[in-house]
Amino acid sequence: MKRPLALVGFSYLLALTVALFFGERLSPYFACAASILFTIFFLCKRFRKGMVLSASMLAAALAFSSFSAESSRLSCVENLHGLEAEISGVVVDLPYNENYRTCYLLEVRRVENHEFPTNGRILVYAKEPIADGPGDCVEGTMRLFLPDGSTGPFGQRASLAAEGVYLYAFPVDEGAISVPDRENSLWISILSWKERLYDAADSVFSRSDSAFVKALLFGDKHELSEEVQENFRVSGVSHLLAVSGFHLAVVTQLLTLLLRALRLPRPVCVLGVAGGILLFMATAGFSFSVCRSGIMCLTLLMGECCSRRADTMNSLGLAVLLLCLHNPYAAADTGFLLSASATAGISLYAGRLQKVLERLHGSHPLLHRLLRPVYALLASTLGALLFTLPLTLPLFGTISPAAIPANLLMMVPSSLLLQLSFLTVLLAVVAPGAASIAALPVSWLCRYLKSCADFLSDLPFASFSFSGREAFLWLGCALFLFGLAVLLGRSRPKFRLTGLLCVILFLVTLLAHQISLRNVTSCSVLSSGDGISIVLTRNGRAAVVGCGGYSQSPVLRELDAQNIKELDLLALVSGSFEEGSNAGHTLEKKPAAILLCDRESLANATLLNGSEKAGETICCEKGYTVSLWDDAVSIERTEDFVRILCGNEKILLWPEKAEEEKLPEDWKDCTILVMEETPESLAGFSPDYGIFCMDEDTVSRVWHMDYSFLPLATEDGPIEIRIGEENTTQVRREL
Repeated sequence: MKRPLALVGFSYLLALTVALFFGERLSPYFACAASILFTIFFLCKRFRKGMVLSASMLAAALAFSSFSAESSRLSCVENLHGLEAEISGVVVDLPYNENYRTCYLLEVRRVENHEFPTNGRILVYAKEPIADGPGDCVEGTMRLFLPDGSTGPFGQRASLAAEGVYLYAFPVDEGAISVPDRENSLWISILSWKERLYDAADSVFSRSDSAFVKALLFGDKHELSEEVQENFRVSGVSHLLAVSGFHLAVVTQLLTLLLRALRLPRPVCVLGVAGGILLFMATAGFSFSVCRSGIMCLTLLMGECCSRRADTMNSLGLAVLLLCLHNPYAAADTGFLLSASATAGISLYAGRLQKVLERLHGSHPLLHRLLRPVYALLASTLGALLFTLPLTLPLFGTISPAAIPANLLMMVPSSLLLQLSFLTVLLAVVAPGAASIAALPVSWLCRYLKSCADFLSDLPFASFSFSGREAFLWLGCALFLFGLAVLLGRSRPKFRLTGLLCVILFLVTLLAHQISLRNVTSCSVLSSGDGISIVLTRNGRAAVVGCGGYSQSPVLRELDAQNIKELDLLALVSGSFEEGSNAGHTLEKKPAAILLCDRESLANATLLNGSEKAGETICCEKGYTVSLWDDAVSIERTEDFVRILCGNEKILLWPEKAEEEKLPEDWKDCTILVMEETPESLAGFSPDYGIFCMDEDTVSRVWHMDYSFLPLATEDGPIEIRIGEENTTQVRREL
């Protein structure tokens, strides 16, 4: 067995992913099946050679067993949903603001009259501050809720469980929350040091630059604007804002250079670098991606101390195995999966791809020297993209061709910015005056990176949607072809032919997908918290009805996936402050030919500024009727309600706080009912589908037996309604 740790680590991770997908009930059966296969492979001489199958089955059996045990340990959390209980805990992270509330991460010490997992955490949302900072002991009555959203393998509930967070909590009375004591520990001291670094960054950088530096150095994106985050995501370089191997490699290199410049003995340098790595991991919150890269760096340093060279894949396998053993829900962390996959791709194929690229210019020495760094960066990017594609397609349903030029233009400046900002923040702690001078190049680099991301995200086909059955079909065929090539023998012609076939198959699948959507009207129902937005698209043109909720990101993400740069119409529904702000931000990114809103909505400064990007602003007090795309779609509004007519479908949007008596009687004859809140009575309604702005668990609690329609929940994934030329309708969900 050439790389045993890589085999065992990735087998363990794959088994945990399967366990997450099928759930805790089937995990014991999978554990038994893997144990039986391990016994067969171990005892049978034919399969014993190399111990590959035996080791992988043993790792899988242990993974299924550990997941089942962990799920059983956490089962007590389900009983706390919706209850009010006396909570006692300690604040174990820096507070931050989200959705107009202050958020505290609380490590629970006691839940009155109920069991709770040891060292389990809850996320507390308070309207008013209830604690000063990390280390404060908090006591009070809170209402507990399970995380909203899908309960699937990569849903919000599983991803939070990976971080040890099991419940949301809302204080019943902020004034009754007490802070009787304060705890001190090494972790609290590290958080205090991190807070000092945050204050230092705020003192020398502008507000926007400080938020960007915090995201780059510590992975903290709470203060970073959604627009910047969306630009980096569309450009395919969101990994720059998530602390992982790239960041730790840069910091490790910087620490090594600084310590060697002091001419310290080699063992002292190694210990100093190791201590710096551990401290950086701590300030980054010990996220899975930074722990993965930290373990690999420490393994490399250990190899240097022993005069041995650490194998990258074995180091990666060891890191994956240790993290999965520590928390079986690690497989639910998409950042960890993407980080591990990208590292594997770079390790296995970056060198080979670089050699292929270097052959393009022959043996010219000058070109070889000039282009070698470019080829190295391009090869690493392609290797990472190749190995993360099987994850990004099912998880996000998008492909970002802009990632290739974005990485070429931004990786080196990001490395330079990371080093300069790291030194500047440290300098700001001891010498703020000198740090102000050093902050100038940091500000220039921040501006350059944000400008690059903004420019690349606006390019045609910077990111496009490739999801659903077509994407899974192509992915399955590609994996089958590469598996067949491996079985037939490892030779370059076979792999080249396989790669060419995969590219041809991808283009054919994409073309067939676009042809199938011609003259098809797509209606995507999106939610952001307690608000709903509807995105209508047809033949490359788009309209948006409603911008409810606390964020415009779902709308922008859907428009980017469809490669929409401009809107034909943006129509507001409720006229709330949040909707006006979301609409203004949307117009900044996606100018509209027509903006429909109430006159009072323009009192919102964000919407007023965004309206300058609209070709025409029409204020409608009572209602309106708009026809789009040669009368293929008609949008009507009367009083509080909006109706969309397309083909045989009548889609009625019931906004929050709408008064039922204002609904026209003939509008009750709808085929699809979209509800921001559940009406008191649905008498007289007989839709085919009812779309609720909530998750499936909440839908099950408000559901009545006399409802005749099929319920769908927006919190479990965007809902797409496709209406074809022959008035055929498909209702789809991208999970």
